[in-house]
Amino acid sequence: MVRRLRRTKKNQKYDYNRNRKRLNIKDRLNGRVKCPEIRKEYDQNKVPAKNIREMGLAYNVNRAIPIPNVKRQMKLMERELNNVKPPLAAPAAEGDETDPEETTAVPIVAEQPVKKARRPAPKQHVADQLEQEANEFNGIRYRLPRPQVRQIMMMVDRYGFNYAAMAKDRRNYEQETWRQFRAKVRRFLRIPAQCTPYLERKGWLDCDMTDATDPRWKEYGTDDEA
Repeated sequence: MVRRLRRTKKNQKYDYNRNRKRLNIKDRLNGRVKCPEIRKEYDQNKVPAKNIREMGLAYNVNRAIPIPNVKRQMKLMERELNNVKPPLAAPAAEGDETDPEETTAVPIVAEQPVKKARRPAPKQHVADQLEQEANEFNGIRYRLPRPQVRQIMMMVDRYGFNYAAMAKDRRNYEQETWRQFRAKVRRFLRIPAQCTPYLERKGWLDCDMTDATDPRWKEYGTDDEA
């Protein structure tokens, strides 16, 4: 065992290309908090768990929202289906003068501990602010990938809104159907950040896309056409 350890230490080599001081500092760091609200109220002198609890947030999601115990749920379901009654009270001891006929079986109810009212977190305003921002509508952030946008613009330039012709195009390498092309084009037209430059280049920026009588917006090769 000693020979093996000596041989192992002998074969180890020091890596001169690594800055040990920088690596030690990096290991001691907890990481940078990306959320500005949490970063503003974060106290570097406290551990991360205490910091998060003081802001009214959950540090461990598995403890805050535990996974349901399937085995316990199945046992409770079995008892309900079989109409299993709770355990009855213990029988009266010998020498008791009470009449056994008068005694009634009373189920034993376990006393549930009274939960104390939780104190509000010292920095509860952080959780309230995050909840308020999450409930606000920040607009559509979805964007189509650039290759897909180029394909849609090329197909519309070539065939207009004839989806059946788009599906038969030789550049339809993915073998997409006319329904898939219709969904792509309609999704593209609902994203102003991507479709506005294209509509401006075509001169369609001031047109009404909902006008069915305009031949520029007439859809062909679709089940929606009149």
